[in-house]
Amino acid sequence: MSSKPLIVNEVLAFIIHAIDYMDEVSIVQICRSAYKEEEVCSAKLMLFQSLGQLEQMPSRRRDGGDKSLQDIISLLKRTDPDDVPEFVARDLHKLPPVTFDHVDVTGLLKDITCLKASLEDMKSKMEASQATINDLRSEVALLRNATCVSGSSDIKNVNTRRGAQNASVISFESANSSASPVADVADDARRPAATAVSTPAAEARVGTSTPKRAYAAVAATNKPAVTQTKRSKAKGGQQTRGKPQPPTGPKKDTCDKDGFVKVERRKKKPPCRNQCGTAQTGPNILLRPAVPTTQLYVSRLHHTTTVEQIVEYVRSKTNWTLRVEKLESRHNTNFKSFMVRVPTHHFETFLKEEFWPKGVVYRRFRGRLRDTTQRNTTPTLRVH
Repeated sequence: MSSKPLIVNEVLAFIIHAIDYMDEVSIVQICRSAYKEEEVCSAKLMLFQSLGQLEQMPSRRRDGGDKSLQDIISLLKRTDPDDVPEFVARDLHKLPPVTFDHVDVTGLLKDITCLKASLEDMKSKMEASQATINDLRSEVALLRNATCVSGSSDIKNVNTRRGAQNASVISFESANSSASPVADVADDARRPAATAVSTPAAEARVGTSTPKRAYAAVAATNKPAVTQTKRSKAKGGQQTRGKPQPPTGPKKDTCDKDGFVKVERRKKKPPCRNQCGTAQTGPNILLRPAVPTTQLYVSRLHHTTTVEQIVEYVRSKTNWTLRVEKLESRHNTNFKSFMVRVPTHHFETFLKEEFWPKGVVYRRFRGRLRDTTQRNTTPTLRVH
């Protein structure tokens, strides 16, 4: 239920109800003929007082109530409907009836004419959309039929790399039939062939297809089934006839429920690929694989720390003897930094916080080690 207060006033109840579907002139005419000037002024005073705008209410004298009605209507139009109280009618016989005498018939006829024009426009657009949908359905049906028969023997020699594999058989026949008459007569004189009659749908399809697909279709239909290759003379001096080559397309075209063939790009294999041996290894085997290592940076150690102490600490933790190198810093620091070569398979063990003492900084080593053989030409390693 609404929490707005209910105020009894027949004039305001009628105006608030009729302001949504009637114009201002009609409301003024009905209220002027149904209510007295005192009732209209009382309703105006009640409305301005309920909205807290009593000081802004204009004063009207001897206007017959028309100006007061216009003030009520303008105030209701510029006020938020949620802020307007609920005005109700106690005496229903005081509510005036709305007849055709108070309705603008010309405006109604104009609105009806606009509605009819909008309805006709919408109807024509729906018919055009339905025609477009029917054309799309027919094209989809043609594509399904063409895809399902794409594996026939007539198009096995089509170059699939040029995109002619997806062209339909109807497009091939229509492209062949649309050639010049002179070429058809010459071709019939050389060898008999069955003439293909193209349907209107097929002709439209060829007209809308791309030049590459049309060229591929004509080339596919005019290409002989068996190709002869010229080779050098053999020992007997005879020329050998080439065998028909198998098609280069996919071995089998499988259509889904909608009649489409899924085409996947064949992955290229790398020309040189590393392989790993699987033979047994051990101390008695002559060949032993090298253990891959990862460089670990350890810093913020006491300035008296030596390489031997780092090696001994790692040995006490993991029972491994690792290679440790001391890093020289460009700036004067009160701590030392080292680089530890850690087995890659156990690198996560050295990255745990509980492995190193508190205050020691460690991470994966970034940068290059200084080459001691070229001490004069290699710059000093910079440690951060």
